[in-house]
Amino acid sequence: MKADGPPQGEEGQAPEPPTPSGEVLNPALRLLSGRVRSIKELKGRLLKKGLDPTEVTLCIRWLEARGYLDDEAFAQALTRDRIRFSPRSPFLMIRELKEKGVAPSLAERVVEGVLLEEEISALDLAAKAAESWVRKQGESVRRELLGRKFTPGQEKVRRRLYGFLARRGFAGDAAREGLEAGEKEARRLGE
Repeated sequence: MKADGPPQGEEGQAPEPPTPSGEVLNPALRLLSGRVRSIKELKGRLLKKGLDPTEVTLCIRWLEARGYLDDEAFAQALTRDRIRFSPRSPFLMIRELKEKGVAPSLAERVVEGVLLEEEISALDLAAKAAESWVRKQGESVRRELLGRKFTPGQEKVRRRLYGFLARRGFAGDAAREGLEAGEKEARRLGE
């Protein structure tokens, strides 16, 4: 008999946590049905409802044991969503994951892995972000962006696009790539 460590269930696995009460489990499942959440996020939301911290912890363990709650799966889903629908720099994606309670090393590993799987770089993300920004602008903004001669209006539009890219975490080469991609998209839409 092993004297140290937690009691073991079948095949050396930790014993199954007991089923939490419906008072905690039902709100947890409702929150998870809306979208994938990190462990920290779900725990925070449940505690905010004034639920018993011990019951919340038990519920979190129960959900983890069944695969309903998994920070790695959450990080992958959020990273893929950001790449597809709201491109931002890898640095900002990692920071967002950390803010949502994902361990720093896991956040970095997941973002790097998803970018490799999707075969996309920071330059590609900057281009996607700029193209999206340009598509949302009016025709006059796109026309200013493509002006043949330098004008104050053109400079203003370029500064706005650059500011947008900077807020998305892009600088240097990525921001320049974004500006070029934005101009190409404006040209394509103007044809």
